[in-house]
Amino acid sequence: MKNYDYVIFDFDGTVTDTGEGILKSLQYSFEQMGNEVPDLSDLKKFIGPPIHYSYVNFYGIDESEVEQYITKYRERYKKIGIYECFVYDGMLETLKTLRENGVKLGIASSKPIKLVYDVMDYLRLTEYFDAVVGTQFDDSNHPGKTDLVLQSMEKLGDKDKKRTLMVGDRYFDIDGAAGAGVDSVGVTYGYGSREEFMEHNATYIVDTPEEVIKIVLE
Repeated sequence: MKNYDYVIFDFDGTVTDTGEGILKSLQYSFEQMGNEVPDLSDLKKFIGPPIHYSYVNFYGIDESEVEQYITKYRERYKKIGIYECFVYDGMLETLKTLRENGVKLGIASSKPIKLVYDVMDYLRLTEYFDAVVGTQFDDSNHPGKTDLVLQSMEKLGDKDKKRTLMVGDRYFDIDGAAGAGVDSVGVTYGYGSREEFMEHNATYIVDTPEEVIKIVLE
């Protein structure tokens, strides 16, 4: 008997490692705006939260300039960065196994939904998901992670919170799951840490995608 009938995944840092394209495009945005270019390692904090939030809260970019930074970021990301990515080892097998066992799969991402689909199509992932939810390109005003999880549940036809699991690599995902009233998995192979998952009371913490199978099916 399955423990969960619905599994909702974050996208960047959970299903795919899109870090190279994101980080290099962020550097491009700082360069184009005439600002000091942060190290790639420092920019990793961008992966997970909404991009507008990250520019303002992590680098003190003035609200009046954020949209210009985002425009420059996407200028490179849409042409080059979107292809600088790969699927995490073990993720395809995990998705296949869950679907073969009747589990419905969703995506709840803070990434604009068009870009989610662009990456999914490029990596041939689209067929594995029953529902995909993302944001719009207006980054100054979009739903938080809890709302994205709830939207994904609605698209999946999921009305049983006790049979739903959210999988993500940052505390935003864990908090979003808690806000939606569903269990959560923090994955350490992405851009978060075991410490932040413990601090935010993740239901489970795993080191590989395959461990999600055990949580869901065993």
